[in-house]
Amino acid sequence: MGALEGKVVAVAGASTGIGFAASQAMAGAGAQVVMLARGRERLEAAAAGIAGARALATDIADPQSVRGAFDKIDRDFGRLDVLLNVAAIGRVTRIVDARDDDIAAVFATNLLGPIYTTRAAIPLMRRNGGGDILNVSSESTLGYLPYMVLYAASKAGLEGFSRMVLHELKDEDIRVTLFVAGSTVSEFGANNYRPGDVDRAFPEWQNAGYRKQVSGTTKVPAEHVAEAMLFAVTRPRGQMIDVIHSRSFS
Repeated sequence: MGALEGKVVAVAGASTGIGFAASQAMAGAGAQVVMLARGRERLEAAAAGIAGARALATDIADPQSVRGAFDKIDRDFGRLDVLLNVAAIGRVTRIVDARDDDIAAVFATNLLGPIYTTRAAIPLMRRNGGGDILNVSSESTLGYLPYMVLYAASKAGLEGFSRMVLHELKDEDIRVTLFVAGSTVSEFGANNYRPGDVDRAFPEWQNAGYRKQVSGTTKVPAEHVAEAMLFAVTRPRGQMIDVIHSRSFS
């Protein structure tokens, strides 16, 4: 029997990268996995490759979309045991050049989205007597990465939210883990950056020495990150892991 047999896991940002790998890992441990993401076609294609997983097109930046998704989880399963907030977007820009829609999109997905999903998940977890919420942040909060001010600021906000809500929910046996992910093999850049963004920013990224100082130079496979997530949410109920920092060794 898998460690998550009989459990229901919702993964926000499940169609690619870490979210997809986490969905595979949770399903492999026996969970019923509900995969959430905006793009319906890509999400359904991703879910088709995971036995028993369900695709539920959801825009976590839209509170009404989140309410609808979690109402459906409630109707279909009557419970929720684990919520993984993996969804994120980034923009390569200095703040003076940031467009209104860049600012709105990054903060809506990276900070407000996990707040909306957490709020929606709590009543379902209370019903079961507890649960796990895991919020994925980034090493971009640990140092200065040129052109990534929006992304880093939104993730820093998520870290603050995670620290606060951990204390708010601990008496209900709802554990909150902050997961700081280092550089990971994924489609993040391809899905988020505009043509020429990386070419423009890369010389400054190199000169800043950020990757060598913080992230390392080797990308971690998403499957390895997912294994650490699975470890966190399958600890005995008496154990709490506040923070995990997963990164390359070199």
